Amino acid sequence: MSANNQTLIKSHKGKYLVFSNVNAESWDDVNILREAQGIECSTFEEAYNKAEEIEQEDYTEYGIQKDRLFKDNAEVIIK
Repeated sequence: MSANNQTLIKSHKGKYLVFSNVNAESWDDVNILREAQGIECSTFEEAYNKAEEIEQEDYTEYGIQKDRLFKDNAEVIIK
């Protein structure tokens, strides 16, 4: 059975947040992640490097994605 997960980089309030093991498809009408759950980075490059570190330690089925969920291209909102 597949894990159906991804590492997600999401821009938010002038910074980038990295989330690990995010479900790769829409799980609700509004897909919400909590700001406090992400790893804060000041640049996209820093965020991508952090995401690569996460992938090296805990490989996800759909890898690194930016801003949207992989399987259905659903939007993610940060609160």
